Amino acid sequence: MERIKNFFVRNTKKIMMTAVLALPVLFILNIYFSVPSQIILSEESEYTLKVGKFCSAEERIPAQETASGGKAFSREFSGGLSLNTQSQGRYSVTVRFLKIPLKTVQVTVTPKNYVIPCGEPIGVKMYTDGLLVVRISDVKAEDGSVCTPAKKAGVRKGDQILGINDTSVRTGEEFTKRLNEIRSELNLTVKRGEEILTIPVTPVQSAEDHRYKLGIWVRDSAAGIGTLTFYNPEAQSFAALGHAITDADTGQIMPIRKGNILTCRILSIHKGERGAPGEIIGTFSDRYLGTISRNSELGIYGTFADPSGFSFPEPVEVATRYQIREGAAEVLANIDGNGAKYYQAQILRVSKDGKADNKGLVVQITDPELLEKTGGIVQGMSGSPILQNGKIVGAVTHVFVNDPTRGYGIFIENMLAKAEKIK
Repeated sequence: MERIKNFFVRNTKKIMMTAVLALPVLFILNIYFSVPSQIILSEESEYTLKVGKFCSAEERIPAQETASGGKAFSREFSGGLSLNTQSQGRYSVTVRFLKIPLKTVQVTVTPKNYVIPCGEPIGVKMYTDGLLVVRISDVKAEDGSVCTPAKKAGVRKGDQILGINDTSVRTGEEFTKRLNEIRSELNLTVKRGEEILTIPVTPVQSAEDHRYKLGIWVRDSAAGIGTLTFYNPEAQSFAALGHAITDADTGQIMPIRKGNILTCRILSIHKGERGAPGEIIGTFSDRYLGTISRNSELGIYGTFADPSGFSFPEPVEVATRYQIREGAAEVLANIDGNGAKYYQAQILRVSKDGKADNKGLVVQITDPELLEKTGGIVQGMSGSPILQNGKIVGAVTHVFVNDPTRGYGIFIENMLAKAEKIK
């Protein structure tokens, strides 16, 4: 300790000088990383780019000629720039520290997009592309031995079985039937990640029921309840959930072969509590609403064929993530079967890293009525639209297990981009 003390005494001036020189560098780095590299806004919107003390921001020559040839921004102020996006196009903004150029921000002004926010519960039925291996188990053979043919051959949990001996299989029943027709060595066509494999395997006859088995459990379908996020009447497309439908055993996104969304009737609400997320209990009919064509990490998407029977609100403008602010918001949800209603909420955090995931927002339910009925966010509310200042900004995706009043949300622009890819 004495040696350390003496070191600091002898080098106090050097240490102080280093600190003095390092502070401005740290200050500049903080400014650099806090200012986004790009901003995407819709036309006729406002945005304030704050760059902090000793800094300024100014519009440069447009990176690409605008539709009207006009400037995008209207007012500079000390420490920032007010953006008034009247013209579509691409622009550049120079951020300066004192008079030194520090960073260039690319600003893209896009046309306005409009969708109808829904908030209505839907039933989801989905059939997998092939068969998903969800478990591998032992088989007791007729000779008394215990073996696991699939494991021995190299089949893994999470594999996607597409066919047997070059013949496709789509259901568990088809799979079992083919095994018991062949009864000898066969070739499984298996998709593992992006790789297609051919795996030879020999089924064994079970002592339990005398049927031929490989020692695997497969899944060919899924069903559940979620919330319709938005409907685009022009494209006749829909988006829902805001997260993928995953297999409960493997956690993998279920590969879709075909799927439908159906009308849903709410029966009751299991209220959420700390440590125990709640759930919407309901049943869905066979009334067809639309076709699911994509099951992705950002939700399910497809064609909405039958909007009759829904009292949807008027279309609203889609906000980009750069137009979202921490503060008051609303969540649109139907939790009693009497139609979707707006409930008070707060946006607690808006992610600035730009990742296209489904946890870009943190939202908290504050509406007394919704808290009384559900405790906050419950399973089945995934996909409930989040609105702010009359614009749709996102959708609820996950609940915090230890605080059901709070949860994550996805940026609506991410869902819209996915929906547009299915046209």
